[in-house]
Amino acid sequence: MPNRQITIDTNWAYRGFKAIMLENHYLRAVVLPELGAKIWSLIDKQADREVLWHNPRLPPRPVQYGALYDDWFCGGWDELFPNDAPTDVAGDSYPDHGELWSMPYDWQVDQGAGEVVLRMWRSGVVTPTRIEKQIVLRAAESHLQIRSQIHNDGARPLDFLWKLHPALRISPASRIDLPAGRVLVDAVFRDRLAPTTAEFRWPHAIADGTPVDMRQVPPAEAHTCDFYYAVDLAAGWCALTDTAAAAGFGLAFDPQVFRSVWVFGAYGGWRGLYTTILEPCSGYPYRLEDAIAQGTASMLAPGATLATEVTAVLYRGLHEVTRISQDGAVA
Repeated sequence: MPNRQITIDTNWAYRGFKAIMLENHYLRAVVLPELGAKIWSLIDKQADREVLWHNPRLPPRPVQYGALYDDWFCGGWDELFPNDAPTDVAGDSYPDHGELWSMPYDWQVDQGAGEVVLRMWRSGVVTPTRIEKQIVLRAAESHLQIRSQIHNDGARPLDFLWKLHPALRISPASRIDLPAGRVLVDAVFRDRLAPTTAEFRWPHAIADGTPVDMRQVPPAEAHTCDFYYAVDLAAGWCALTDTAAAAGFGLAFDPQVFRSVWVFGAYGGWRGLYTTILEPCSGYPYRLEDAIAQGTASMLAPGATLATEVTAVLYRGLHEVTRISQDGAVA
């Protein structure tokens, strides 16, 4: 029988940031509340593997609000709101990748019978919002429950993109699974697809006149980069599996909230880095003004609260995924 002990430890620091560790028999998570509530590390103890990718050239370091995200992209799991690309909305300037990733959160921890909870919260900088996130780990489960809510304190409706942004460790044995139908390819990154490929049906695209299985991750030597939006989701989940280790990471979410999954794959073709980022998002494309214009952004009414729950699952014994449910079950 596995040890049912569960702990939450606030006595650590990492490169000058408060580091809070949540751990049970199955996994260990390290969260940096002072750096955008980033989940810095997620270790599958059963498979003895770090799930999240860390930039080999850029460790976590203090960042000023409004900095260029790419120049501070150290890896781990960020959360982006209310935009991706920097933009002006209703006279306000939204910084690159939003106003949360660079900012400190207040926090507190709770430990009860069979579970620990890390609660974090802060207010928006530009937007009149209040954001709260709870990370819950239970003793007998190999997954995290993440409960989030955003409240609009303003007098006007708020258009936004809300996006999860876990950067994942990959190898040429990695496989991406999505319950997607239509996939829209961003015009900026079409390196390995035909220049005219603006859309395809998951998982097969066309490159040089031949089919490409987009589930398979290219090697770093490919020197390519993917960026696409999976829409028309049949269910709310996404997964990346290390087929060599038969172990992987997946997210289960409400597809009424996160209505698309963006995939950014840096396969040696962007700054020489090698990672896949699976990004459930409340809309698309990455320019908020374009999403507003075409009706694919999300909107929060004055005084309204958007609350949702995401399950982050570590699984073993699978080479592909066909389903992930909110209770952490994977098939």
